Amino acid sequence: MHYIVFDLEWNGAGRANKVPKAIQDAIPFEIIEIGAVKLDEQFRLAGKFSTQIRPRLYPILTGPVAAVTRRHQQSMKYGLDFRDAARDFLAFCGDEYLFCTWSESDTATLLMNLRYYQLADRLEMPCIDVQYLFDQLVEQADMQRSIEYAIDFLDLPKPQPFHQAVNDAWYTGQIFRHIAELNRTENNGTDLAARYAFDPNLNRSSQLTLGPLANQEAIGPALDTLEAICPGCGTPLRLEQPWEAKKSRFTAAFSCPDHGLILAKCRWRRKQPGQFFAYLSLRISRDQALAQEIERQQSERRQ
Repeated sequence: MHYIVFDLEWNGAGRANKVPKAIQDAIPFEIIEIGAVKLDEQFRLAGKFSTQIRPRLYPILTGPVAAVTRRHQQSMKYGLDFRDAARDFLAFCGDEYLFCTWSESDTATLLMNLRYYQLADRLEMPCIDVQYLFDQLVEQADMQRSIEYAIDFLDLPKPQPFHQAVNDAWYTGQIFRHIAELNRTENNGTDLAARYAFDPNLNRSSQLTLGPLANQEAIGPALDTLEAICPGCGTPLRLEQPWEAKKSRFTAAFSCPDHGLILAKCRWRRKQPGQFFAYLSLRISRDQALAQEIERQQSERRQ
């Protein structure tokens, strides 16, 4: 087995690209670049892939994308059709591999584009979110950091510019290799794939807003009466760890019969006097060991 570490750049509708709302709903982000590196089981570089894609739906480069990627409008006229680029990328991946990305958004966007162009309904291989590994195993700050931040944090070299897909994929691979080395020495070689790999075809999170509420004290009771459902299948969830206030947020844990541990977070904000809103997020846990530990604790309590 090998690792396919990939990164995407994409464009959106913005104000300039006039397309029907139905298309924007089906594919809000159109891929304009795919970059990837292939790593062997020892995390050695085994290949690189890079291709530009000529957009069909959103050909006018939006300001935010131009600012981040430093691309020019002229570049949008060149590249492969997405269908050809996607086939080349999947051929590069090979047969037995594990996807690795920086956040879950790349796999979601890839799948969205594959479905729109009727190339595939699902991604066949599991994925590791290296950004999540960096937070859980290295910094432990409960923050979504950038690739460059992680490179600086780990004091790794920066020989190439960022925000080019193949370069960002290479940097993500370097971070992954470093985390794997730390894992071997500090965590007794825990199998990262077995513990953290997730199904990229599954809707793993959902958001909900509660309010307006009369005051901050009303947030806790509102959460206690909430009937939470699984983001992946819509099944009602069982509360495993009650809501607990931690500084400016609440946390809890639920379980789904099919998708296991569901972690819940809630932050609140006062919009105006006498109006409080609670912003709730539910996410299927990516840490299988944590899910098993909570299940063990709950089993002991029920005995």
